[in-house]
Amino acid sequence: MKEVIRLDNIRRDFVVGDEVVHALRGISLTITEGEFVTIMGTSGSGKSTLLNT
Repeated sequence: MKEVIRLDNIRRDFVVGDEVVHALRGISLTITEGEFVTIMGTSGSGKSTLLNT
């Protein structure tokens, strides 16, 4: 199957006050043509951050 989306080792950090928040740590994902994918997790787990990367 043909790869349509591929993410390798995605990291995203935010500075909040004096702390660094690690929103995404080493996320890798491959989606191939015809696949149906859902992103699930609790509030604050990085779903929107992943999709906006």
